Amino acid sequence: MARGILHIGNDGMIAAFVTGLFLSFIGSMTPTGPIALIVLKYGMRRQNQNALFVAAGAAVAESGYALLAYLGISFALSRYPLEASLLRFISGIILAAFAAILIIKGHTSRRKERDREYAGRSFLLGLSIAGLNPTFLVTWAGVVAIARSTGLVSGFQAAPAFAIGVATGPVLWFWILLRILTRPVRAISPEKLEKIEKALPYVLLVLAGAMLVQALISLPK
Repeated sequence: MARGILHIGNDGMIAAFVTGLFLSFIGSMTPTGPIALIVLKYGMRRQNQNALFVAAGAAVAESGYALLAYLGISFALSRYPLEASLLRFISGIILAAFAAILIIKGHTSRRKERDREYAGRSFLLGLSIAGLNPTFLVTWAGVVAIARSTGLVSGFQAAPAFAIGVATGPVLWFWILLRILTRPVRAISPEKLEKIEKALPYVLLVLAGAMLVQALISLPK
């Protein structure tokens, strides 16, 4: 009966949207990824719009991988391991460059940037880092397989709704996270806040290094 209720209207498109939103929302709660750290960095500087544009760019890329996985194209990158490794390597370089820019800016002036000037750049940053991470395709291939086997989603016509849900989940989570972080940040002393801000780019640099090493290791011999 529950399964029948889920599939009311448009062959389960609503169910597919809700399923995609829920799964990506839960998946975005892990605070260890580069996107989460970049969002946190912008959030601590009260640049919430920039933070949300980074999250939106990453969400669009992730939803693209989820759509491919839903349509059964998860085998694509498995046939081309070299290309997958190169994508991961390029993503690591982009992340390392971004971290280096933040470190350099941290040693220069602390002029407050306006959100509108960097919104488009923030979106492209999130899009490129997530879009060049082919592990999303593998992850969503497994998630989609489970969702379809349990009857939560079905039919190729529900794929767009599922992808839109996947794109919505991370943005919703990071919006909530930024709202939650706004109050604690006000209570932190400026000195501690500055130390945390300066430390985050180095954490991103370590993550970038790990991505580059992983890409080099996975290159076919």
